[in-house]
Amino acid sequence: MRFLPYTFLLFKIIFAQTIEHPQNSPLSVLSNIIKMEEKFDTEIIEFDTKWVDSLSLSLPCEGIPVPKRTMRLPNAPREYRNGIHRGVDFFANWGTPVKAVADGIIIRSDLNYEEVPASFRENLLRSSAKLGDTPSDIFNNILLGKAIFIDHGFELVRGFRTITIYAHLSHIEKNLKPGEKVYEGEIIGKSGNTGMRESTLGSKAGSHLHWEMIFQKGNQEIYLGKGIPNPELYEMLSLIFKK
Repeated sequence: MRFLPYTFLLFKIIFAQTIEHPQNSPLSVLSNIIKMEEKFDTEIIEFDTKWVDSLSLSLPCEGIPVPKRTMRLPNAPREYRNGIHRGVDFFANWGTPVKAVADGIIIRSDLNYEEVPASFRENLLRSSAKLGDTPSDIFNNILLGKAIFIDHGFELVRGFRTITIYAHLSHIEKNLKPGEKVYEGEIIGKSGNTGMRESTLGSKAGSHLHWEMIFQKGNQEIYLGKGIPNPELYEMLSLIFKK
């Protein structure tokens, strides 16, 4: 059990009062502290636009701006997998260069990715339908396709560890292995449609870049724009990405 910094001092103060207040027994005090701890650990953090009011990123695909359509932005429903869209879909043609939006370290690079059979993908989507949600193993390992994850550390957005995700890629630069440093504007791969139904059938239809920014704090992960309605969401993203 992890204790808050003031736990020990608080315990001593209340314990000293036990003689005057028998109901404040050590066991009762410890029980109350544990309840406080659990409340602290499970506190829900809501996305706040103030987190990113000074954030400035390069567009991942040069010349392709943030889309305006709600279905291509965070929070859009994805009924086919009983989930919510966490990222931005930049509709770039197959093979469009994809760039890092900020400096960081590669933590995932699917250089040896192989597309799964269409039937396997469909079976997993049926599992999602039965669950009523998209589990992380299906989403991260199958639906993202060939992907790159970049760790931007704790400085990009103060108070959070920030990562970005680049998914459905058709190509990844061969030198980009986990642990490699990348710089803002550096080409890391090319857009595609891996992880999508079209790719499993051998087609290049539907090619685009699925991009996400995730903020991590404690045991929570909050995606960029979570809970923000459109057009406010579009306006926020437009300010973040450099023209």
